[in-house]
Amino acid sequence: MKLLLSLFILFLPTQWEPSFENAKKTAKEKHELILLNFSGSDWCGPCIVTRKDFFESEVFTKMANENLVLVNADFPRKKKI
Repeated sequence: MKLLLSLFILFLPTQWEPSFENAKKTAKEKHELILLNFSGSDWCGPCIVTRKDFFESEVFTKMANENLVLVNADFPRKKKI
């Protein structure tokens, strides 16, 4: 059971904050840095590759959960915001 829980915690997905104002408050409270990602999630090829290869990696997820407040500024073409 402990192993299962440890694996679950290890692979927790990163939480991306949609609001920059909320991210500023959280970062100030936790004394963390903000990573602001500008993305075109449904049309920008480099954005899609960066998300799959980097932002969803185990190494980044672990580091981000411990040190960063993440903000995703997404500008899709097919979906209305």
